[in-house]
Formats: sequence, structure tokens, C-alpha cells
Amino acid sequence: MHRISPDRAALEVAHRALRTDAGLDEMLTHPALKIILEAVARRHMQRRARIDVKKLQANDHD
Repeated sequence: MHRISPDRAALEVAHRALRTDAGLDEMLTHPALKIILEAVARRHMQRRARIDVKKLQANDHD
């Protein structure tokens, strides 16, 4: 099964969440740190997908 690669925005959010001194591009070049960063970014993308912005704008509460 092919994993979805996270977009740049999700990677930046994950980088801030990890609170590391290493830069984002530096983490992406290191194999072990890249795996951790992408896993946190995928988790962020799943949380981001759960929020329905149009429903919030319409003030439609179920």
C-alpha cells in the first residue's frame, strides 16, 4: 500500500510540533528524521481533514 506523502504545510506544522533545533530541510535529508517528520505530518493531515470548514461557516451544528 502506497502512503500519501504530506504536503509542505503539513510538514511545517509537524516540524513546529516536534520542537527541534534542526531545520525542516535538514530533517528531510536525514532518513530517520524524515520518517518521524512525515508520520507526524500525516497525523496532522488526518486531523485537518476531519474539520468541515463549510459546515462551520454555515453554523450548521448537528
